[in-house]
Amino acid sequence: MVTKTKTMSLSLTLLLFILVSTVSVTSTLENLSPAAENKGYWCVANKKATDEQLQANIDWCCSYEGGFRDCTQINPGGVCYEPNTLRDHASYVMNLYYQNLGRTKDQCTFNGSGSEVTKDPSHDACIFISYD
Repeated sequence: MVTKTKTMSLSLTLLLFILVSTVSVTSTLENLSPAAENKGYWCVANKKATDEQLQANIDWCCSYEGGFRDCTQINPGGVCYEPNTLRDHASYVMNLYYQNLGRTKDQCTFNGSGSEVTKDPSHDACIFISYD
C-alpha cells in the first residue's frame, strides 16, 4: 500500500509540474509574439541615410568592434531577411546596438543616419526588441 501511495503521489507531482510548465511556457510565448503590443523606443535608419552609411552601420554593428551583435536574422533564411533592403537590415542591427547599449540618443546617431522612433518597426516574424 505504501508503494502505491508513493506512486500516486509521484504521479500527481509530475502532473502538476507538467501543467505549471505548460502554462508558464505558453504565457511566455504569448507575451513575446504580438509585435503590435510592444511599447518603447527603437532606433532605425532614417530617410536621409545613404546606402554607404547603411552598409557601414551593418558592418560596424555586426563586427567585433561594434559588439558583434547577432546578425543572423538579416542573413538569407533569417526572420528579418525580408524585405531584403539595406535600410531594413541596417535598422534591425542598429536597433540591437541601441538597445544593448542603454537606449540613449547618442547610441542612435550613427553619424546622422539613425533616428529614435516610438512606433514599433517589427513586422511579420521579425521582432525589433525594446527593453522598455
